[in-house]
Amino acid sequence: MKTRFDLEQEIMNCWHVVDDIKAIYYCEKLYDDENEMQNALLGLFTLYQIKFDKLFSTFEEMVKDNSI
Repeated sequence: MKTRFDLEQEIMNCWHVVDDIKAIYYCEKLYDDENEMQNALLGLFTLYQIKFDKLFSTFEEMVKDNSI
């Protein structure tokens, strides 16, 4: 059973998206290779799709269990 602390942790993990976008934005070596930049962004997209899916699954589970 998930708790509100699990939910809070998953929300905080998703907030890192801003820091990760900044890391890609400021990585000057990616400016020289469009394919490498696209791969970095695609990887970021995939990672956060997984994180947000997990977050929403936890939320649904907690609603179902009347935990929140």
